[in-house]
Amino acid sequence: RVSVIGPARNEERNIAHCLDSILALDYPTDSLELIVVDDRSSDATNSIVKRYARKHSHIVLHTINSDGEKNLQGKPGALDAGISIATGEILLMTDADCRVHPRWVRSHVNEYVHHNADMVCAYTLIDGGTLFSKMQAVEWNSTHTMASAGVYYKQYLGCFGNNLSISRTCYDALGGYSSIPFSITEDLALMQEAGRHHCAIRYICSQESSVTTQPILTLKEYLTQHKRWVHGGQQLGWRATVFVLTSAILWIGLGATLYTESYAMFLAIALTRLIGDGLINIPALFVLRRKELIPYIAPAILFFTLLELILPFLLIDRTIVWKGQEFKQ
Repeated sequence: RVSVIGPARNEERNIAHCLDSILALDYPTDSLELIVVDDRSSDATNSIVKRYARKHSHIVLHTINSDGEKNLQGKPGALDAGISIATGEILLMTDADCRVHPRWVRSHVNEYVHHNADMVCAYTLIDGGTLFSKMQAVEWNSTHTMASAGVYYKQYLGCFGNNLSISRTCYDALGGYSSIPFSITEDLALMQEAGRHHCAIRYICSQESSVTTQPILTLKEYLTQHKRWVHGGQQLGWRATVFVLTSAILWIGLGATLYTESYAMFLAIALTRLIGDGLINIPALFVLRRKELIPYIAPAILFFTLLELILPFLLIDRTIVWKGQEFKQ
């Protein structure tokens, strides 16, 4: 039995698409429940979910009217509230702005049944036809691939909470979100806690296990998203330092070659970055049947290389605004 937990806060534009995709799942409804946690929405989210719940008995609306304290602020509190009433052996999490593949649940369940997993992470795909959205799609693909490699080496670098599952047994053994220190990146915090408890974590790449979400539309929203990620990334400790140092070395190398007019070396460094990121991205894009994104790897790398100059400055302000709430990381 699987419980899908979906926190929703002011998601009237997206929630119906999410629910429709879950209703199209290739999984027996008597072994499935969807718990939508309405986290104090001020729009029509609640009434939309109620309409679906009246028609489909395996959809449950759970409303919370106040923010949690300490470890259960924001999204961790909404997830924990949904999990507290869940009846499934597997807890599968997604967001209200996502659409899931019809075999999404089966692909996660397969990892528990055949690979003795305690926790499963999978890829989230970015929709959209603009250059900006396609660069975001490449970025998420890169992040997923590096994170999955990290799991192989038991270095837990991150995952995406909109495509994440954990066994009920493992979640309870960790003490749930109430026992995990609050983090604005609650998915990484859960993964790291599972790693510390030597849980069997699987990171899978397949079209069937994927979910699709919408891109960020404006640069301001994009920087707000990355500010949250950068603050949450401090949990990586020395690994975060390695990321910063490699970026600094790249920029120092590029700057030095321009200063000394060593243009051949400048080109060599730039091509090394391009080839390296291509090797990270292309195999996963083929598996996910998204090879149309390959031409966008180069512009995406240029954009991210410039973005890396900005990211450290996002740590100056510790206040993070997300879904209309303010948090201190």
